[in-house]
Amino acid sequence: MALVIYGSPRKNGNTDILLKWVIKGIKNKDKNIRIDEIYLRDLNISPCRECRECDKTGQCVVDDDMQKIYVKLLSADYLILASPIFFYSVTAQTKAMIDRSQALWARKYLLKKGIEKEIKQKRGGWFISVGATYGSKLFDGVILTVRYFFDVLDIPYRGNLLIRGIDNKGEILVNPVYLSSAYNLGRKIASS
Repeated sequence: MALVIYGSPRKNGNTDILLKWVIKGIKNKDKNIRIDEIYLRDLNISPCRECRECDKTGQCVVDDDMQKIYVKLLSADYLILASPIFFYSVTAQTKAMIDRSQALWARKYLLKKGIEKEIKQKRGGWFISVGATYGSKLFDGVILTVRYFFDVLDIPYRGNLLIRGIDNKGEILVNPVYLSSAYNLGRKIASS
């Protein structure tokens, strides 16, 4: 199963469009891969309270929409996460989900309930991001955050699609090379 997480608050924005092209690539290459899409903007995910209750059980005590995501994060064969850049980081919606994965960190590192090595090697994670500026360090911090997030999930970081200089809604559509890159990434994921 490929879990596709839309982290943008803007519906049908540039990262949404790129993810749709990745899905087209996956489906074109392998029609048997089940795709589960999550739109974080449509969910109610509270920030982490740092109550540390998850240290004892590996489960978060906050009862909100994040509870539906935990199982999917742990069972996904492939994870494709997309977020535009907001102040050189992921969006607030994406960061809330990542922070709430502290329960999964506790599960893995404190309770020693990680994914088996054989299963981990078959999994893969990719990150897609679009940023408005051309700064040379635009993606440095966010890639580090995403890599650690994937590590908690025992999902090896397999790659990314990072695009600079795109800001206006739908602007990505006039850049066929980026759409082709997203499509080809989908085909690559399906071939993993």
